[in-house]
Amino acid sequence: MPPVSTPATQTSARTRHGLTVLLAALLAVSLGTARAQTPEITITGAGEEARENIRAHLSIAREDCALPEWRERPLLRRAEQEAREALRALGYYRPDVELEFLRTDDCWRLTLDVAQGDPVTVRRVDITLDGEAAGDEAFQALIQDSPIREGDRLRHDRYEQLRNALTRLAADRGYLDNRIVTRELRVHAEQGHADIVIHMDSGDRYRFGTVTLDQDILDPGYIGKFLPFQEGDPYDSRVLIDLQQRLVDGGYYAEVRVRTETEARADGHVPIRVTLIPRKKFAYMAGIGASTDIGPRLRLGFEHRYANRAGHRYNTEMELSPVRSGVGFNYEIPLDDPSRERINLMARYQTEDTDTLRSDLYGIGISHTRQHDSGWIETRSLTYEREDYTVADITDRTDLLMPGLSFTRVRADHPVSPRRGWRLYGSVRGASEDVVSSVSFVQVHGRARLIIPLGPGRLLTRVEGGATEANLLTDLPSSVRFFAGGDNSVRGYGYQRLGPTNEDGDVIGGRHLFTASAEYEIPIVGRWRAAAFLDWGNAYDSIDDFDPRTGVGVGVRWISPIGPIRVDIAHPVDGDDRFRLHLTMGADL
Repeated sequence: MPPVSTPATQTSARTRHGLTVLLAALLAVSLGTARAQTPEITITGAGEEARENIRAHLSIAREDCALPEWRERPLLRRAEQEAREALRALGYYRPDVELEFLRTDDCWRLTLDVAQGDPVTVRRVDITLDGEAAGDEAFQALIQDSPIREGDRLRHDRYEQLRNALTRLAADRGYLDNRIVTRELRVHAEQGHADIVIHMDSGDRYRFGTVTLDQDILDPGYIGKFLPFQEGDPYDSRVLIDLQQRLVDGGYYAEVRVRTETEARADGHVPIRVTLIPRKKFAYMAGIGASTDIGPRLRLGFEHRYANRAGHRYNTEMELSPVRSGVGFNYEIPLDDPSRERINLMARYQTEDTDTLRSDLYGIGISHTRQHDSGWIETRSLTYEREDYTVADITDRTDLLMPGLSFTRVRADHPVSPRRGWRLYGSVRGASEDVVSSVSFVQVHGRARLIIPLGPGRLLTRVEGGATEANLLTDLPSSVRFFAGGDNSVRGYGYQRLGPTNEDGDVIGGRHLFTASAEYEIPIVGRWRAAAFLDWGNAYDSIDDFDPRTGVGVGVRWISPIGPIRVDIAHPVDGDDRFRLHLTMGADL
């Protein structure tokens, strides 16, 4: 039964309804009036760049419809002059400007009809340098790439850009006493040309003076190894930026401030003060994750960021999951260039239990890592590993003493989710029965990833390959054999479920590997993206036995602060399963 309203409530409801209608009507009228009461400024006869510049210069453009009549005449006189100045800044020194101002019932309208005329062109650019800068190649390169050249249309902003670039370069290169002796823009409007004259006296170039390091956690001699210059080297602000980046990359300091003490310069030298605020001495890490390959994962870690005043540090990390678990320890010793070169002492234990194999691996090792000027990171290593493993019901133990060499390089326009970037990795390792090891082999392994923009989305490609020279596959431990299938291999197939098989159909791994993938990813909304992909390849023993498998699928990605979280549904084209779910997370490269 519907509610029954009393006369009082009916009256109250009618009152509220009437007020609502009235307010809505007033709002509509107000909005309509606001739209109608907007001054209209129209500029005709000029190009788009000129129109925008004129509009930006007009004082009257900042007035509303309530413009009083006593301000109208001076603003209109000023508008014509402002329009001419705006055109002059773009090189049009002889324009015709006609104004038409009309008041309407509720506002006003202004029309400017502009004839730009012929532009003034640059006849001569005369830049004279006195002092040490006269022989500085950086200044010659700046002049060569000048933003305004002879024959160009005169633009005042580019003239100012050239002048500012000269003074900025002088400061960056250590000409701290530089001064502009002559700065002239000579415009001959009737002849249609202009001359630019800039005369700079750079003075002498300063050199780096004493470097003061404000910190107390590391030995000053060790911190001095981060310096990319020596006292007495020519001053260059880019070198100071490099110093700051090196100290940040060192990982010891939470904040790095590099200051040039120009007020204390003397005898051709300028002191540098570096203020370093240390990070916390100890760091603890705990994280959870998941992937289809290894299931849920728990990670725990500890880091001692500066174990002594020589910059040594160490960390330990433990990983627990249903498929793979382990613990590792790493002790780092920085060398002469601590931001680019170090020695690492390592120890680890890892156990793995998959549908294909069971393995317990113990290892110790030493590595030397160096970053080259080209950006390549080179790692030379020597590791000893003992592995107890079972593959296809065959159980064995191996001991391997393996020298190794690897190279890595990464380039990307974003650290987490690049639109363009690539990563290359290559390694070679081996062992000999004549030196401690149970088996002799040589193995090369490489990976490449490429991300390029394509339309509104990205194309992500990857290739992985490996080859092993060994007498018998069954002599190789499981950690040296190649398997395919899984989240980062051929999706649609289980983790390490692809490769050569024995007579019973059990996967035993192969000497060689080749897989490839192509994926197209497109934004959908916010941090969400959709993807479609094709994976292809397999592990194999010889080229005649290569039996590539194909997986296709679609997925979604959520771009989290730590990297994309991916959910994929893949179909194994050559397999028995209809679909397989893949869950991964981490950086694209």
